[in-house]
Amino acid sequence: MNQLDPKTHLLEHSEAKLKLYDTYLAKYLNILARTPYVERIFVFDLLCGEGILRENAKGSPIMALETIKDHYYSNNRSCPNITVWFNDIGQSEIEHGVLKIDRVKRFGEKIYRPQNVNVEFFQEDYESIYPKAVQLVNSTYRAKGLFFIDPYGYKAIKPEDIRNMLEGNNTEVLLWLPASFMYRFANSVTRSDFKGGEPLREFIFSLFGSNPPTFKSVYDFIEQITGSFRAYLRELGIFVDTFTLERGGGNVYSLFFFTSHIKGYETMLATKWDMDENRGKGHTIDKTLSFSEIQLSAYPQKLMAFIASTEYRTNAEIYKFGLENGFLPKHTNNVLRKWKKEGRCELISLDGQPVRGNHIEYNSSRRVGFKVKQNL
Repeated sequence: MNQLDPKTHLLEHSEAKLKLYDTYLAKYLNILARTPYVERIFVFDLLCGEGILRENAKGSPIMALETIKDHYYSNNRSCPNITVWFNDIGQSEIEHGVLKIDRVKRFGEKIYRPQNVNVEFFQEDYESIYPKAVQLVNSTYRAKGLFFIDPYGYKAIKPEDIRNMLEGNNTEVLLWLPASFMYRFANSVTRSDFKGGEPLREFIFSLFGSNPPTFKSVYDFIEQITGSFRAYLRELGIFVDTFTLERGGGNVYSLFFFTSHIKGYETMLATKWDMDENRGKGHTIDKTLSFSEIQLSAYPQKLMAFIASTEYRTNAEIYKFGLENGFLPKHTNNVLRKWKKEGRCELISLDGQPVRGNHIEYNSSRRVGFKVKQNL
């Protein structure tokens, strides 16, 4: 049986990746459309591919345009001002003698777009166009931008590029990486006879320096890359998370998410949990996930230790702690309600108003403290 070409066919892991992107984009538009200080939204898909793959499978450009159209009709024929850039320098793998970007344009122009949605098509090298996109969003008044970076491979991707995209604190980035392929060679980058792998060497050295750690597995590789990205971007106040996708043969891919806004981070976590209800970490093809990740990760114990480490923790601190550990406010609330029922913790008012709830939510108007009972 011939193996399908991922350049021309939508494989299962790519379908899950695009579903995550599409679902997040819909939530992203809904949130920003209701934010009064945002006057323009940019969506940049700078390695956009074919638009439509074989068997009429939709690629990221078509899904994005349809999501914008659906947003418009779902909101009484209104939507925010949006600018979309699609870029790809390559020749089509499906139609001989046709550019990929011309296919995207042909298919994209069949999809209705509101008058205040501007779509532009480019055929440029990724390394030359992404700085133009960064400059545009950072120079536009009251703008927000979302970068979807989906390379075939990873050779064009550099950590400093991701940092450049995020420095204005008004953008978010979704980065797709073939984790298994990178891990396969990652432990060899310091060898003097490591030939043909300069992009991987530069990528790892940028994050870890010239003496990187030993990676024990592909999942350890993803975890350490994630932690190093967090350290690399900490001074910018960037939240970093990942979503893993596993397919047959042990091939693992990872979608990295970067944002400076905690509400955007919560929205991505919600999107992940929508796709992966039990674990909220990844999509495993042909494998059933049957255990609660709250139990597997010992999150309640971590939360209890966090609260007990000081006199009390505020609702804002607990909200952030839960997100940083991969859990939504509803998960944290479930744990706290159980503890209150068992008499393991108590709530204290920090703003002089009666306490009637946990108020674990973004930008809560209430200040509530959580305290571990001393007799435990």
